[in-house]
Amino acid sequence: MSSSEVHGDWSIRRRLAWQLTLAMGLILTLVFLVLDYAIDREMYARLDHFLNVRASALALQLQVRTPEQAAKLLPEYDLSGHTDFFTVYDARKRPILRSVNSRGQALPVPKGPLGQSRHYDLFLPDGHPGRAIVLRVPRPEAATSDWLVVATERGAWDLAERRIHLALIAIIAAAVAVAVVLCLLLVRRAFLPLVEQSERLRTLQPGQPPPPPSSALPRELAPFISTLHQALQRLYTAAERERRFSRDMAHELRTPLAEIRASAENALRGDDPSATTEALGIALSATGRMDRGIATLLAMARYESGQERPALDPVDLVPLLRQQVEALWRIPGAGEHLSLSADLPAQAWVHSDTGMLERIFANLLQNAAEYSPEASGAQCGIDTADGQYWVWVRNEAPGLQAEDLEYLGARYWRKTAQGATAQHAGLGLALTKAIAGALEVELGFILENGHLTSRLGPFPML
Repeated sequence: MSSSEVHGDWSIRRRLAWQLTLAMGLILTLVFLVLDYAIDREMYARLDHFLNVRASALALQLQVRTPEQAAKLLPEYDLSGHTDFFTVYDARKRPILRSVNSRGQALPVPKGPLGQSRHYDLFLPDGHPGRAIVLRVPRPEAATSDWLVVATERGAWDLAERRIHLALIAIIAAAVAVAVVLCLLLVRRAFLPLVEQSERLRTLQPGQPPPPPSSALPRELAPFISTLHQALQRLYTAAERERRFSRDMAHELRTPLAEIRASAENALRGDDPSATTEALGIALSATGRMDRGIATLLAMARYESGQERPALDPVDLVPLLRQQVEALWRIPGAGEHLSLSADLPAQAWVHSDTGMLERIFANLLQNAAEYSPEASGAQCGIDTADGQYWVWVRNEAPGLQAEDLEYLGARYWRKTAQGATAQHAGLGLALTKAIAGALEVELGFILENGHLTSRLGPFPML
């Protein structure tokens, strides 16, 4: 492996070019060999047919005439520089007649036993390469047979063969070059959507979500780009979660820190012990709210990032919800202005996380208790529908409007800063929504006739 490949500095187009060139070269070389064999075979078949015709005509003359008489009837073999030659051998393979243009040389016969006819290559008397045929010529009057060798020059045939070879080589080279260039152009065209996508990612600004994958991507690249987009989306979500956590933390700490500072300054300026005690109490209360806010933000971050996952076990929703109702009544002052009733079945078994459900139920019930008018009533219960359970909490909410429902569960949203809402930063329902999302259940809100209903579910029955 080269050093460039070790460092990842290699080009798909370059690698594809030489691999395609090698593959097509091997394939077309095989095609060349096959075509060359077929062309040579066809050319030599035609040349052998020509020799057969010439030799058969001469053999026919030799059968009815003496060699000297036959030679006189074949004046074409008496031309100087003629490309056709013949030699007649007797039964003992002794030359008895030569063509005039043979210059007194006999055409050689092939080695080994002779049959009725045989084609072979040889050098002609003029030194040129040729093709010959040897035929048995029966002589009935002598009860014996002569051997006739007829040869012709094959220089023109070889020249035509070489030209065909050169033409094939040129065609193959041109085909390889054209195929490689076309392949590179097509690869470049296929990678254009990927280049465009990389350019879009290069210009991506901090805090900007990754652009969606291009719909023009080829099928082979789509899974890679989709996976890359998902990874970038997760990174963007994580970065957004970190930025939101930082903003939320700053927002959550600003007011308690201001209260603590103001209380400390008041305590330092005054000599009244009671004023100092009151300032310390305010500072302690602000510290408590700050501690609760930080704990809530950390819990929301864990749930939203998936760091804290549900531990699913069989859970009976009925005693779990009843325990949270009783725990709410044990909080000092919680039941002074609110009557809370529960409409619960005998049991409601589901698969869920007990700790997460306790936190959701506690937040929903406490939200109903703190945001309901004095001397009002609130209810909670469990409904059954289509093999599923829905947990609901209903309380009076005269100050809410229908357009306010979309803000319920948003961080730091408060309808009013008066009364009980002034003691909270608006994170309770946001945390509840985050936990519900981790449990893969829905938390919805319905406003009817001045009553707010919070619905949590569905929970499949066990």
